[in-house]
Amino acid sequence: MHELGLARSIAGIAQENAKGRPLKEVRVAIGPLACVERGALEFCWGLVTESTGIAGVGLRFLDADGDTFVVRELEFMEEA
Repeated sequence: MHELGLARSIAGIAQENAKGRPLKEVRVAIGPLACVERGALEFCWGLVTESTGIAGVGLRFLDADGDTFVVRELEFMEEA
């Protein structure tokens, strides 16, 4: 299941780019030819992020073309 490795990579990218700011959601663009099972990726995301600084951060999928697979956006929590 390569989705586990993908989830680890997405988590690393999110944590690196968040620079300590609290995240709300990570959006990943996935094309139909990317050979990624969204349900498996979402399951792995939960496993990879539990007990980390990004536990509970949502993972949302955006439709893309071809074999696209890219972390498209990070949404941060609003400052109080």
